[in-house]
Amino acid sequence: MLGFQSFQTAARILKGIEAMHMIKKGQIKFLGTSVSEKVNFIHKLFKLVA
Repeated sequence: MLGFQSFQTAARILKGIEAMHMIKKGQIKFLGTSVSEKVNFIHKLFKLVA
């Protein structure tokens, strides 16, 4: 890996990795089993437009 271009980029990527690990481990209990619920959670977490 060549590294990150900026601190902001590194922070965003690490936040995403941690979110995926939390979902995978089942640490987020309010998520259902459907993919669309997980996608909606990610969109809200990162303030993305759905």
